This record gives sequence, C-alpha cells and structure tokens, in this order.
Amino acid sequence: TPVRIDFAGGWSDTPPICTEQGGTVLNAAVTLNGLYPVQVMAKLNTAGCIRLSSIDLGERKEIRTAAELLNHHDPHDWAALAKAALILAGIGPSCEKESLAEWLKTLGGGLDLTIFSSLPKGSGMGTSSILGAAVIACLDRVLGAPFNTDRLIRMTSILEQRMCTGGGWQDQVGGIMPGVKLIRTEPGQDQTVALRWTVFDMSEGSELKRRCLLYFTGQKRMARNILQNVVNGYLARDPLVLQTVRDLKASAIETKEALDAQNIDGFARGIARYWELKKQIDPGSTNMPIENLLSSVSNDAQATLLPGAGGGGFIFIVAKSAAAAERIRKTFEANPPNAHARFFDFGVDPQGLKVTVL
Repeated sequence: TPVRIDFAGGWSDTPPICTEQGGTVLNAAVTLNGLYPVQVMAKLNTAGCIRLSSIDLGERKEIRTAAELLNHHDPHDWAALAKAALILAGIGPSCEKESLAEWLKTLGGGLDLTIFSSLPKGSGMGTSSILGAAVIACLDRVLGAPFNTDRLIRMTSILEQRMCTGGGWQDQVGGIMPGVKLIRTEPGQDQTVALRWTVFDMSEGSELKRRCLLYFTGQKRMARNILQNVVNGYLARDPLVLQTVRDLKASAIETKEALDAQNIDGFARGIARYWELKKQIDPGSTNMPIENLLSSVSNDAQATLLPGAGGGGFIFIVAKSAAAAERIRKTFEANPPNAHARFFDFGVDPQGLKVTVL
C-alpha cells in the first residue's frame, strides 16, 4: 500500500466527532522514493504455530498459544498490530483457553506473516492504520474472503480500538484508495465513506512537482496522547474545539475546490489554514524544535504542515516558487536537525492497496 498525506479536514474523521457530525477530509495516497512504503506477506507453514517477522525492525516472534496471541494491547509492542489483526481475521481464537494449534489446522498447520514499513512509527503518514489494513487484506486473501473496501475500512477501525490506540478512518482510506480525494461521511454509527477525486499533477516539470517538498524531521511521536486531548475537548463541548471542527470540514471542501481549479496558491492557502486549525484544536500538534525548523524557511515557504496528529514526523511544504523550493532544500540539507532528517520524493499513487498472489 501507499501511505497518506492529509491536506485538510483531519480530526473530523475521529469518533465521536464523525459519528455525531460526519467527517470531511482531503488526503492523498502517496508512494515514497518511487516505492510502496508498506508491504505484508503471508505464507502457510506446517509448524503448528504463527511466526511473525518485521523486516524493518529485524524482529521475529513465534506464537504457539492463544494467550500469547491475545496479548496485543501494548502499542509499543512491535507485534501487537499483527496479533490483533490475526484475532480479528478469525485465524486465532478469542479465548486464552482454546488451542491455537487446533485453529491453525484450517490453514494446514500454521502461518508465517511478514510485515514491512519503510517509515518509522510516529511519521504522521498514517502508517500504523495503513499497515493494519494491509495485514487484514492479506489475511482475507489467505482465507479466501472476497475483497470489500467498506469492510476493510471498518475492520481497520476496529483493529485500532482493539489495540487501544483509537483514531479515525482517514488514514486507512487514504492508503487503501488511490489518488487525491475528498472523503465524506454522514453522522451516525455507519461511517460508510463517499469519495470525490480531484487532480494533483505531480508529473515531471509540473508546478506542483517543483513547489512541493516532503521532509522527515527525525522527531518521532505517538498520536495516542494528542488524540485523547482532542476527543476530551470535544466531549467537554469546548466552544473553540466545536468551532474548529466546523472550520476543518469547510476548509477541506475549499482546498479541494482550489485543486479542482488548478489554483496552486489557493491550495497552499488551504494547507496553511489546516496547519493553523490543527494547532488551534491541540497545541501539542507542534513544539519548539518544529517551530524553529519551520521558521528557518518561512521566507520561502508559502505553506507548511505536519501530516497526521503533528508533534513530529514529516513536514509537507508548498514553496512560493520552484526557486524557493530549491533554497528550502539547501537550507535543510546544510543544517539538518538530526542524523535521521532527510527529504523524500513522493508521488500520488493511482492504484491504492494491491493484493497479489506470488
């Protein structure tokens, strides 16, 4: 799968905000450096167990009991997401007393599941939810279940709840579905999404290609705490939070309309507005190191934004011109904030999630 960059409307997709008011988000499915950042592979085995592997982390874990599989509530455990997905897919029992080996007989004895993410946790690109969607889609294919986008979106949201990380639907929709799209839901428990695509020309030599930059700050954060702050403010009916939610949804529509008209300056204004609204709904979206980094290129940047919940991860930048983009690149490359910071090339992905049999 690709990952996603949210351009406007994020937070409006988060329960209970979306279930009470409906959500409106504009985001893009993107590849990084020409590659799909998230990959999941499954292979049957006859070992009577589940063997989990993470290529990027260099970790392996063998699971032989239901109790081990059901221990998936620690978001810091690299295997938690895969274990929760296995339970959700019905490959493992939901009761510790049941025999995992008996359940695995339906697969011929066992399963090897390998996950890979080229992005670190806390990147702000929706990686955790998108990885969850990829695992569920992969396991569905192993079980012969028909592919259904709406079901996959809902199952990924349930997966996040099982892991106690919460979150909304925009991350998995952003990675599962291709292109740049406005995603909307109506109020209610059934958060079935409606999509409207728009044009985002990242072809070689295009103005967007020359003016847009994606930079990894090297700072990691977990969205869980920021999420709790926003939801608590909403549940307390904080007038500022309620107004900000309305503004987030309206801004998402306006930003899409700017892209529809190929108005890049209007798109940049939408990005800048989104960043202000993010900081307004939760000051934890930014911090002093991030602000210092952004201020160092403020003369050349028309708009800056931290995708996701903020607080670290990537910065998306719309420069004032192609020449300004080159100056920003040189500034960051000459003075990186840490050894992990670097630029990524990104492209809008026209396909979204793909499942293949090798």
